[in-house]
Amino acid sequence: AQKPPATPAPSPAVAEDPAAATLADAVMNAHGLTAWRNVRRVRFTFAVEAADKPGVSIFEAKHDWLVREGKDTVTWKGKTATIDVMKPSEHATDDAKEAMKRWTNDTYWLVAPFKLRDPGTVLAMGGAKSVDGQDYRILQLSFKEVGQTPGDRYTVYVDPKTSLVMRWDYAPTADKVIPVVFMDYRDIGGMRFAMRHSFTDKVIMFKDVSFEP
Repeated sequence: AQKPPATPAPSPAVAEDPAAATLADAVMNAHGLTAWRNVRRVRFTFAVEAADKPGVSIFEAKHDWLVREGKDTVTWKGKTATIDVMKPSEHATDDAKEAMKRWTNDTYWLVAPFKLRDPGTVLAMGGAKSVDGQDYRILQLSFKEVGQTPGDRYTVYVDPKTSLVMRWDYAPTADKVIPVVFMDYRDIGGMRFAMRHSFTDKVIMFKDVSFEP
């Protein structure tokens, strides 16, 4: 679901399956949870490209996110707004409301592996599955009355050797499933993030990423 990333110390999620909680912990640790807890500032550009036009951005939004202060300065389409991400109801202007939506969406894509144990997140094991010759452990992710889109469902594909998230199937509705492949993993500040998320028709990319303690 598109819900704000947690502070650097996520709280336990609702976990009906203890094995799912254990796998989620392994995923977060593999992605560098310890280092993430020390991050105070995140700067990055969220970019979208058409799958058939690599290198040509069709949208970009720049973020300067002060994590502990709960402030983000967002620049997109010639606009800039600084928002208090902890008080979304206080954003009175259209630009502030749009900046809040951008922060919620864009940061979620960047730090999704650290969101697995957020309050209101429901975890369940989905067994094992093979895709294109690669074996995965499956983590089912849903939400309990949290976020902007609480009806979202995710099937998360975890590499059993590295515990990294390699892909997920995003289901905004019961009859619509959108597969996304996580690509171009990079080590940044003791953490590991996928810099590219490949859809059928587009690619989400992260540029100029920096994490400051």
